[in-house]
Amino acid sequence: MSSEPIHSSSADRAPPSSPIWRDLGWVVAVTVLAAVLGAAFDLSEKVYRFTRGMERFQLDELPGALFVLSIALAWFAWRRYRDARRELRRRRMLEEQAERLLADNRRLASQALQAQELERRHLARELHDELGQYLNAISLDAARIRDLSGEREPEIHRIALGLMQSATHVYREIGGMIRRLRPIGLDEFGLPSALEHCVDGWRERLPEASFSMTIEGDFSGLSDALTITLYRLVQEGLTNVSKFARRARVELFMVRAPREHNGTQIDEIVVTMADDGPGTDLTKPRSGLGLIGMRERVEALGGEFHVASEPQRGFLFCARVPAQAGLAEPVN
Repeated sequence: MSSEPIHSSSADRAPPSSPIWRDLGWVVAVTVLAAVLGAAFDLSEKVYRFTRGMERFQLDELPGALFVLSIALAWFAWRRYRDARRELRRRRMLEEQAERLLADNRRLASQALQAQELERRHLARELHDELGQYLNAISLDAARIRDLSGEREPEIHRIALGLMQSATHVYREIGGMIRRLRPIGLDEFGLPSALEHCVDGWRERLPEASFSMTIEGDFSGLSDALTITLYRLVQEGLTNVSKFARRARVELFMVRAPREHNGTQIDEIVVTMADDGPGTDLTKPRSGLGLIGMRERVEALGGEFHVASEPQRGFLFCARVPAQAGLAEPVN
């Protein structure tokens, strides 16, 4: 499978150039060595005797011209070196500015996602508490009217039945909206149970596909932003399966475990989903925004998102997110 690059970091920069004093030391050492060798072999006398015989061609002036040329080349190299150092400082400053802007963008994206999920939770609660209660009351009143009407008032009986059916339909639609706004069981039973319920739902909708799910580790104590991000990753991955790989074998793996990173150990969550469906060519532009949204969610929490796929060779995505992402930093 060909992998899709995600992003580069400051660690990819080229190493700084050698210090100027070390280069200057080499120049002095070579100059001293040349002077010692010239004195040992009487180089200047030999050059003088060689050029005296060619005075009519003015070659005896060649050493002086070469000396001036060497000085000019040294001055030219110094100017280029100074310009290169100035350009390097400017590029480093621009890279640092870009990193700060990227960090600000990720923080704003994370705050936007948190605000969106908070609004979704509030709306789901309002739909359930307010509209759900009124629909239940309407359904009960309609059932009472139906029972009281009996066979004596067939028109009232028919209207009551229609009212009950309408209330049941609206209640079912609101339940679907609530499930899309806020995953069932996520707040009450935790992430693993919510994912199991989600996968079970897709098993019913895609009977020709096979699903296997493995969850390892403790997923309690996570921030709400991280919990909903992990759920949305799986949800979007299963949605892609329903669009492009309805008969595929799907494997979902999620684990929370420590990992060594830059000499320090961090608590990390890894989510991987793979299928053996038709796959796709990642070098071609895609019209959908699913992968872009998945990447933005993960990177907003300081994680990494990778995709690998080739035509007729399946599809795989892997997300790595710090387990502490989204939690308030401790105050020292």
